[in-house]
Parts: sequence; C-alpha cells; structure tokens
Amino acid sequence: MNAAKMAALLGLAAMASGCVSLSRSAAVEDLPKDWKAQSRVAEVRLTRGELKVTDGFDTLFKQRVQAKLDGCAKGQRPLRLEVKLERFDKANPAMTALVGGANVLRSQARLIDVRTGRVVGDYAIGKTIVGSRLAVIKMGEAEEQLSDAFGEELCAQAFPTAVATR
Repeated sequence: MNAAKMAALLGLAAMASGCVSLSRSAAVEDLPKDWKAQSRVAEVRLTRGELKVTDGFDTLFKQRVQAKLDGCAKGQRPLRLEVKLERFDKANPAMTALVGGANVLRSQARLIDVRTGRVVGDYAIGKTIVGSRLAVIKMGEAEEQLSDAFGEELCAQAFPTAVATR
C-alpha cells in the first residue's frame, strides 16, 4: 500500500473514531524468557534533551510508566528502567480542532539488572497517536497520553503476558 493510501485510511479512521494509535516499538535485545516472568521494574530513570514539555513532565512520566509496569511486571527480580526520550511531539490544539493532529513519542528503553548493572533488555519504543477534531481534548493531554502509551508499549514488548491497562 502506498503512502497516500495509508494516509487516507488513517485520516478516515481518525475521523470515525477520534484517535488512531500506531506502534513503532521493537526489541533491540529482548529480555530473556525467564526474566519476563521473574522481573519487576523497581526504578525508572529518564533522560531527555531539550524537548517541549511542562516543568512537571519528568515526574509525571516516571509515575505513569511505573504504574503501567507495576501492572505487567510482577516478579521478584528487580530491574531499573533507563529511558532515553529522543522525540516528543505534541499536537497543536488549534490545528487538531481544524484538521487533526498527532502526538509522537520515540525513545530507547533499557532494562538493567539492579544486582549486576548489566543490560538485560533493550527496546526501541515508539508510538504515534493521530487524532481528529473529535479527539481535540484527549489529544491535548499529550504528556499523559504518551507516558501511558510508553508504559503499555514496554509491557507489550518486554512483559507480554499481562499488558497493563488503565
């Protein structure tokens, strides 16, 4: 399917439902199978460049991601999540109200064994949420929306047996 057809289909879906969510997540180095069942995330660390976010974003992101991970990673072996946020685009509310918009997140998520300091899982986490005029209020909550989406994407990639829901 060519790009124009894909864009048209996404536009129609967004108009019909309010929002369309696209995952761009993949395992770079997947967490070993036994770790998936035996691990939990004990700490979330966030690094980011000069992204346009609110002053309280770092705390909000860590809390919302931790809440999602608490729902899917319930083992005893502690891991530290190190997040490198590379892209965080928020839809312009005025444009979303007129024609639609997109909230976009691109990041790296590394799971570190707390005991050894060794990287045991590495993931590219990406999410794009396209919203139409019907979703202008929901799209305006980009920081909350994309923080939750990050947690859900990491759950689906690293701990797929029980994806956390809100």
